[in-house]
Amino acid sequence: MEALVFSAPGQAHLENREVPTAKAGEALVKVAYNSLCGSDLSLFRGVWHGFQYPVVPGHEWSGTVVAVGDSGDAGLVGKNVTGDLTCSCGACKACVNDDPVLCEDLQELGFTRDGACADYMISPVRNLFTLPGALPLRLGSQVEPLAVALHAIDAIGLQAGERVAITGAGGIGLMLMTAAQQRGAEVTVVSEPVRERRAVAQARGSHAVSSGAAGELTALIDGNERLRPDVVLEASGYPAAVQEAMEIVRPGGRVCLVGYRVEEKGLMAPHVATIKALTVRGVLGPGGRFDDAIRMLTGKAVDVDFMLTHEFALADHKAALDVALNRTDGNVRSVFHMG
Repeated sequence: MEALVFSAPGQAHLENREVPTAKAGEALVKVAYNSLCGSDLSLFRGVWHGFQYPVVPGHEWSGTVVAVGDSGDAGLVGKNVTGDLTCSCGACKACVNDDPVLCEDLQELGFTRDGACADYMISPVRNLFTLPGALPLRLGSQVEPLAVALHAIDAIGLQAGERVAITGAGGIGLMLMTAAQQRGAEVTVVSEPVRERRAVAQARGSHAVSSGAAGELTALIDGNERLRPDVVLEASGYPAAVQEAMEIVRPGGRVCLVGYRVEEKGLMAPHVATIKALTVRGVLGPGGRFDDAIRMLTGKAVDVDFMLTHEFALADHKAALDVALNRTDGNVRSVFHMG
């Protein structure tokens, strides 16, 4: 089989490997699609956390189970599935408290274990979620990022009728926008430096857009209080964007930190959160929202197909990474089709 391997910062290559064998409690999956997330790009650049080289990346995927190990789950064979990247120990304090993403011995598919940028992958059976036949596998690859968005808006308590601003309109930012609108919130402004992504956000219903230039978003909202949000969903991971999120949200409002960049540091003025009595919360991972995401995608409650702007074969991984890293050609999200 072919597998894309990240072997060092900025180093990616294809390898011919033997098809792996599923052990007890595991499933062998023929991968259909895998999209590249911002975290995959950070992993490629070597500026991430909790990872190891060499590794096969990929955690936003869909495929079909072709074999299972000695686990009594033979009924999964032939089923279309997607899965959670989180492989937790199940015994530490975080796991016992049902917070596996904070597991003391956390392993993650695509970061510390080989992921889905390959013809076949191994996943723990307990991590798998069956996809209905009515859901195309291409869209099935977006279950995980939609689950991330659903988890975030629930964690921050977003309610129908509230006003929302989103900073960062990449794949996760636009997924947050889509989930917020489905919840019944009003997206008043989206901040994004890439012109084509701003155009997508405006076409998808944001009342206004900002380029993210220093002070521009604050000036925009100060000039039109109708745009001032109750909630800011911060998806860029830049300290300046976090600061601006606190400045533009209404007094008593909430800021949800979803995107992050471990290499970014910067001076901030945290007193703004105190003076305005803000709630600032960080969220991580899909939070177990896979079933909800599958149901919404299958029932067409949300549209995510527009985010998959570029499709590639694994052999074209250099082009896929280039367009995603440089945000060129209107790229929102590159997706590999293993075919």
